[in-house]
Amino acid sequence: MAGTLIDPRGPRFASVITAIVLGLALLGIYSSVFPVLTGIQAVVFLVGATLGVANQPYVWFFNRAIAPHLGEPKRWQDPTAPRAAQAVALLLTLVALIAWFLGGLAIAAVCVAAAWVVALTLALTGYCIGCQGYTVWKDIRS
Repeated sequence: MAGTLIDPRGPRFASVITAIVLGLALLGIYSSVFPVLTGIQAVVFLVGATLGVANQPYVWFFNRAIAPHLGEPKRWQDPTAPRAAQAVALLLTLVALIAWFLGGLAIAAVCVAAAWVVALTLALTGYCIGCQGYTVWKDIRS
């Protein structure tokens, strides 16, 4: 285990907000809305990737404002895979921002759409594509 276990409901809650933010960014691809929302989300991913998922702003809010009213989760989760997923999402949003500023709107849209699909999948189903990708990558390396 890479550290303190986390409540898996936190990342799922965060994915709802992330899906909304990235969805709105995609709708604003032709305006300054895109870099603002994508930039905000990149900062959120940066915090999750560097300081840990429990410190990611949306998860932090969930842990302090919502989780106390829900009771204990049925299971706890190792934060390693969600943290790796945050790092991949950070990379996607950074590439999207660079592409957008260089006029590559298609590349920007594809990168944000990829992160949006992953967030939406976790939000709707509880299945973390990024976490599974990390697990496969870890298995290949060993």
